[in-house]
Amino acid sequence: MTDLGIIGAGRIGSAVARVATAAGCTVTLGSRRGPDGLRPLTEELGATPGTPEGAATEGQLVLVAVPFSAIADLPREALAGKILIDATNYVPWRDGSVDALEHDRVATSAYVQNLYPDSRVVKAFNHIVWSDIPADARPAGAVDRRGIVVAGDHAESTEVVAALVDRLGFDPVNVGRLDRSWRIQIGSPGWITNYGADELAEKVREADTWHSHPINY
Repeated sequence: MTDLGIIGAGRIGSAVARVATAAGCTVTLGSRRGPDGLRPLTEELGATPGTPEGAATEGQLVLVAVPFSAIADLPREALAGKILIDATNYVPWRDGSVDALEHDRVATSAYVQNLYPDSRVVKAFNHIVWSDIPADARPAGAVDRRGIVVAGDHAESTEVVAALVDRLGFDPVNVGRLDRSWRIQIGSPGWITNYGADELAEKVREADTWHSHPINY
């Protein structure tokens, strides 16, 4: 077992792997490239290369950082019973239109929870530019520490992910259940902005007003 399994070896997945190994976490990084295709990257990061199934099986926590168009293709059986950290964003022009998600009728992570009812989904790391993850990680108590939103329907699982966010160098900001996580989706006041925890919480609250006039794509 490793502390963190990561499905998706793109920019977000690799950036989280980088700060996780720097924080002393063991990481299995999995993608369809397989272990051989990932080995140069994982040697650089200090992670173990694997497949999506391997990352899901080996990780005590599993972060998913894949294009939203691939969200339905995760290893369902391996993720059963696991905390699934959803770092995805729904981008219609890239991913194709999903009717339920248009105009935020359903929050993306609530949609993911419906797809994987045997997993405990927690939203995190969807609202930060990949390059900011290693650049902005700070030790606990740093005055310029950045906030990262967490949201989930299972309180204990959300607390576990909040502890991971803290370990990786950010202040967790719990915004409640998944059906409220649209407040940190693309275009919202707190999305890809560098705020401390208190300021980020205020920006999340501002989204209730923004939601009346959402950004369309």
